[in-house]
Amino acid sequence: MASQAKLKKLIVSKDGGIIVAHPSSSIRGQIVNILKDLGFTAITGVSDIPEVAQLLNDAAHTSPPPAWVLTALFADEKFNALQLGRLINDTPQLQALAWSLITSQDEAYAIPYAIENGVLSWHTAEKFSLGNAIHEEIIALFDLAGRLKFETDLISLVYTRLFLKISDSYESLLKLTGSMVELRPDNSEFLFNYADAMVLNNQVDSARKFATRAFWADKNLIPRAGELVELDGTPIFNDEEIKSLGSSSSSVLSAFGLSRCMIVDPDAAARKHLRSALEGMGIQEVLEFEDGLAAWEYLKTQSANTLLICEWKLPKLSAMALLQRMRQQGIHGVPVIISSAQLGPQDKGLLEELGSAVLLQKPLSLESLDANIRIAVKEENLPSSFKGVIRKVRGLLRKNDVVEAKKLWDVSIAEMLVPGSEKKMVAAEILMAEGKLEEAYAEVQISAAMGARGAYFFNLLGKITFALGDFDSSATWFYKANKIVPINIDRLTELATVEMHRGDIDKATEVAGDAAKIDALNPKVIETHAMVALEKGDSEEAAAIMAELNDLMNIVSHLNNRAVAMAWQGDHDKGIALYREALIAAPNGSSDNQNSFATSVAYNLALALARKGDLESAEKTIAGLKLDDLNALDDRLSSKIGGFKKRVKEAIKTGAKIEIETPKTSDVSKKRIQNLANASKAAIAKAGNLAKSMQVFGTIDYRSLKLTEKKLRFKPKKT
Repeated sequence: MASQAKLKKLIVSKDGGIIVAHPSSSIRGQIVNILKDLGFTAITGVSDIPEVAQLLNDAAHTSPPPAWVLTALFADEKFNALQLGRLINDTPQLQALAWSLITSQDEAYAIPYAIENGVLSWHTAEKFSLGNAIHEEIIALFDLAGRLKFETDLISLVYTRLFLKISDSYESLLKLTGSMVELRPDNSEFLFNYADAMVLNNQVDSARKFATRAFWADKNLIPRAGELVELDGTPIFNDEEIKSLGSSSSSVLSAFGLSRCMIVDPDAAARKHLRSALEGMGIQEVLEFEDGLAAWEYLKTQSANTLLICEWKLPKLSAMALLQRMRQQGIHGVPVIISSAQLGPQDKGLLEELGSAVLLQKPLSLESLDANIRIAVKEENLPSSFKGVIRKVRGLLRKNDVVEAKKLWDVSIAEMLVPGSEKKMVAAEILMAEGKLEEAYAEVQISAAMGARGAYFFNLLGKITFALGDFDSSATWFYKANKIVPINIDRLTELATVEMHRGDIDKATEVAGDAAKIDALNPKVIETHAMVALEKGDSEEAAAIMAELNDLMNIVSHLNNRAVAMAWQGDHDKGIALYREALIAAPNGSSDNQNSFATSVAYNLALALARKGDLESAEKTIAGLKLDDLNALDDRLSSKIGGFKKRVKEAIKTGAKIEIETPKTSDVSKKRIQNLANASKAAIAKAGNLAKSMQVFGTIDYRSLKLTEKKLRFKPKKT
């Protein structure tokens, strides 16, 4: 398939060569002249396919090299355009080249073969016979390319849809347009086309639903509502319905069950202006908050059915800190719009990491407010929005609900096509949560091969390599992510933990301090300060900090990871000392969770002692545990303690050695990871184009196969 970057460079910068192949000198001349009028300069007209092949053979010595071939079929000639398309598709040196096909009505049988061999677009000979029609057809292709950000696969799919529609292949059309929506659920035009296919397949109710979503997301599509007619000519929307759909964002809110909008802004005048605009759009319940902390207190218990619009810079608790608390506490389903004059497109990566990709620039206009509400609501609530699904899956993983996360993800990817790099990253996150670290590492490497980059990608690599015990690599990836988005609390606390594992307590203290500057009362920040205090051996400070926390299990997890890492290095004593510091600092137990803390730590201390071989000390430690202190949620831990007591007693009695597993990634494991990644990259390189993978065509017409029996050869000219 043609190169996205090369196509963009050609269309936008007019940088690249164009070859026009047509048997008619007059039509060929018209096409060349129209392209010149559009600003292209490097255009070559030829009368047959061998001349095209010769130009491609000489391409390495041509400036600028060809970027696009627009050709007739030449079905009656010895060499034809389908042979050329196959040559381009099969030759690595030519695969960045775009090609388009012009066919007569009688030659339409060739289009499926061309599509499966990577044709960018196809055009009827009738439209390429008159100057004005040629101009309009070329302009339409270039406009489509711009709207689809020059993604050549998507451009080809749009032309595939057009072919299926005019050939009355309605069932295949439905399959294709559905896949296009799944592939790009944020593309309103694709939603509209899916509705059109549904109408042609007598699925009128579903068509109304998807068309309505398209209109909510993009009002510019509403004038096209009249195109959606049943086979008997009956429109699926009447004039009154169309007028109502275009009225305001209030229809979007009510359609998704959103009953209120929260405005968070310290500027009373800005709040008043925004309230007036929202009420003017028909939104009934508008709540105002002048600081982030007040908004947080409300959201903790009243987040359902709410849209949130907040200024970036807030007193008491910034929008950045507010969003991170919402994410940590599992508050999902709240569409968020950041309204600010301080942020711009360059901050999109930050907003996406924090769970909000919608930025509303101040000073706001009614039109931009309406559009941003539609985008935010659609992305968070549409079942076909893969971004919303991914956020929900990640929220479940943060709550350690791996089973539900996997179930939601499996159902979602069965119903929608998620972009490859995103799909691989989510798969890696689920595998990591399941403890399948090698497979997780391989999946995230594949996502890199598919173009994954950015803070979230580097952050995920940091987490996986940390779990694999490669702390230096983990730090490298986290710092890469931090360079892009330096104010993510989760990452800063993870970085502090990595630095503790690397033995740099001063650096860990510094990074934890950076997190505290953002939100000192964030539970993860408090936990990290407690961990740093324990590492320093300051039991008194650790005790004071932990007394503020109800949930201490993250600290238990950290202690276990540190003790195991030290055991990898053969230094059991440091891990044992860390557990003992934690026991000294253990809170008195003002909550069930705090009561369980000391018991959990003591159990893991006993494991560490047994791992070292000191069974007597392990028995003494575990004998003093009071299982009555454990709450009902710790039945599993109680069972583990009971079983371990028996094992230790039996080992002391018989003199047998007790084996305590010390997980570590071996060199063999690391080799497996690389092999998996390499194999997956090879598979990606061999993958076919999207139209072919979607299997929208049945058997290719024998006439196309006949035209391609003989191969066209690529013989690049030597220097």
